[in-house]
Amino acid sequence: MKWKPLFAVLLGLLMVGVTAGSAAAAPIHNQPEPKDIVGLGAAISTSLTGSGVILGNTNCWIPKVGSIREYVVLHNGMGYIHVSVSKWVPFGGYYTATIFPDMTTYEDGFHGRHFKRDYIHTYTVDGHTFKVLTAEYSSWFSFGGWWEQKVKFDAGYGAHGIVTIGYTNWPWIQNFLAVLGVGKVASWAGKKLLQFVVEGSVDSLADAVGYLLTGADVDAAVFWEV
Repeated sequence: MKWKPLFAVLLGLLMVGVTAGSAAAAPIHNQPEPKDIVGLGAAISTSLTGSGVILGNTNCWIPKVGSIREYVVLHNGMGYIHVSVSKWVPFGGYYTATIFPDMTTYEDGFHGRHFKRDYIHTYTVDGHTFKVLTAEYSSWFSFGGWWEQKVKFDAGYGAHGIVTIGYTNWPWIQNFLAVLGVGKVASWAGKKLLQFVVEGSVDSLADAVGYLLTGADVDAAVFWEV
């Protein structure tokens, strides 16, 4: 999959009058039905909303991964990372971990339904700086929920990626961070995932999903800052 031609088309649309004011999406305050990558225990949907989103919510099929959303956002614009979850079984706990590039986040900028934020941490591995936001499913009985986090799109001009992973066992995230290289040596697949997050490389995402995330509920989005 080549992204440069698509990026050229998107820039062309911007030049003929598609503006942030006319195409921006408002923050979502209900739960849309997830329709992207379907996992074993739930369906997860990751999207970007807000005044800083210029173009987006289009789907692109990535081999070995599935359908992911793609966006164009305004550098230094404001917006939200929005994650919605539909569970197949309404009982039991559930967690999401969202890995995204190093952007400004806001302490009072998180809210959701049936989810509460655990933490946002910033890590640097092999020169790649990224953030991890973990949220806990706070309702014992529910078929779904959503959360969103206010961000400033200041990761830097160019392509970046966001990956959301759903899981049921809390210690899983500690092992996953170790694979990414937090406190240990990053694995080959962990380096591939970080390459997608920091550089927007969809080929790296396909490799990481195939080797690293089998058995987890996974969704992803890619965006360009312009």
